[in-house]
Amino acid sequence: MTAAARIQQFRDNLFLISLPVAIEGFDDFIGAWVLTGNPMVVVDVGPAATVPHLLAALAELDAGRPELLLLTHIHIDHAGGAGVVSAAFPRATVVCHPRALGHLVDPERLWQGSLKTLGEIARSYGPIAPLAAGRVLASDQLQDKTITCIETPGHAVHHVSFLTEDLLFAGEVAGVHLPMKTVETYLRPATPPRFFLETSLDSIDRVAALAPQHICYGHVGMRDNAVAMLNANRDQLMRWQEMIRPFFDEAHGQPDFEAMQACRQLLIDNDPLLAGFGDLSPEVQQRERNFMLNAIKGFWGYFQETAASSPG
Repeated sequence: MTAAARIQQFRDNLFLISLPVAIEGFDDFIGAWVLTGNPMVVVDVGPAATVPHLLAALAELDAGRPELLLLTHIHIDHAGGAGVVSAAFPRATVVCHPRALGHLVDPERLWQGSLKTLGEIARSYGPIAPLAAGRVLASDQLQDKTITCIETPGHAVHHVSFLTEDLLFAGEVAGVHLPMKTVETYLRPATPPRFFLETSLDSIDRVAALAPQHICYGHVGMRDNAVAMLNANRDQLMRWQEMIRPFFDEAHGQPDFEAMQACRQLLIDNDPLLAGFGDLSPEVQQRERNFMLNAIKGFWGYFQETAASSPG
């Protein structure tokens, strides 16, 4: 059994439940946000393997039963446990991007894709249980006036962010943020294949235009300077484009693992938002290296597609 969930309180009605999984370096990487009140909301329920931790933490909070389960996207680490959690709270409505509805009702393709992409990590997260069609609502159909749903494709085509009060629940639209003691900011792009730079930039601009005050990351923690953090990730995406492109050109657009590894080290050494990398534990460093390589592959594919679509 992994360690118990950790509950962090950010304000009277806002909590982050860290959901540990049995993978080295992942103890404080996956989280569910809980907003108590009317309605009581859980944002991103985590994978199936962590559902017992989530349910135990919700019981410990003793703040009632969730009425809305908001999913920023349906990647297995954010939504894999939605079927099990919704069964525990039969009056709660699951809300997701319209393009995600079918995958939650019939998750077989999502599960097989997760296995293909993540392998043993997906197995550690646990299989995806289906949801009844009547339990899932498209985000553009949500009638709650206290919550604004913003379609934010980029990290995933089925990504949606949620704005309520002065809080932006951003999923991974603005990258991956790690709370640090040694540096002000650690921020990493979340750009897995299939990635389109312009789409991601448009999504960042769309939520920044709403001027949220606080940003709640899917991975992980909260920052009080939401627009500045959104713009920091925007600048970072442009910086990564400039730094990755020469490696892609040198490889003549072909997949080149050694070139991608060398590119990753250049980014670690030179991106100011990764300056705290050396202060992370060895297990977390390895996790981050793996995700960075996947992000580089996203840019690589983007360069390939834009080259293929260019005239001449």
